Amino acid sequence: MLSKLHIPTIEEQKLIGKIFESLDHTITLHEEKKRQLERLKSALLKKMFADKSGYPVVRFKEFCDEWQGTKLRKISKIVRGASPRPISDPKWFDNDSNVGWLRISDVTSQDGRIHHLKQHISKQGQAKTRVISEPHLLLSIAATVGKPLINYVKIGVHDGFLIFIEPQFDLEFMFQWLEMFRPQWSKYGQPGSQINLNSDLVKNQIIYLPSREEQNQIGIFLNQIDSLINLHQQKINNINSVKKSLLQKMFI
Repeated sequence: MLSKLHIPTIEEQKLIGKIFESLDHTITLHEEKKRQLERLKSALLKKMFADKSGYPVVRFKEFCDEWQGTKLRKISKIVRGASPRPISDPKWFDNDSNVGWLRISDVTSQDGRIHHLKQHISKQGQAKTRVISEPHLLLSIAATVGKPLINYVKIGVHDGFLIFIEPQFDLEFMFQWLEMFRPQWSKYGQPGSQINLNSDLVKNQIIYLPSREEQNQIGIFLNQIDSLINLHQQKINNINSVKKSLLQKMFI
């Protein structure tokens, strides 16, 4: 049996159409602004960090000193997370625990900045992992290989991550440098195979560093762009939610 279609007057149709046209236009504007910011960020990541020449292409005018090369292991203790086994055993987890459990699946869900986690690890599980509390920089070495994260909550760290302990650098600066360097990790993989990114490869990676003050300014600047990108994404999500709700309510 064919369903009956209920249609309002032409005038009401036009008004409804204008509402959705306006919403779609606003979504498109935010999507374009987000794309522009992402392109800007991508370009700046390539130009604001020095290579072996010791000088970046783009920098703040108050800085002119040469950047100094070093290995990551010389500016931080780098250790691997640990996972209780078998990971599927429910005794390792406890919803009432105040220690979150950082999994590989959490890598992209918060765009590299961990402020909350759905799963929590039990006291038994905590004894089988590495628990960290104050803000730490981490690097994914499994699944989303090379993705950096900054963690802001008390967590147990899965063995698919490296943790940078006692860092002698600005966390935000290094987070952004690792984002820039991320495609380069692919050189450690064979064609058609998974990248083998272990702690020794990361520890021995050479990086060129400016003064702590310049690191701080670069980190703040790039973080502000990230915030603008996230703001436009939030607006896109909010408007899409409004549109979905109206689609369900404005038609019979």
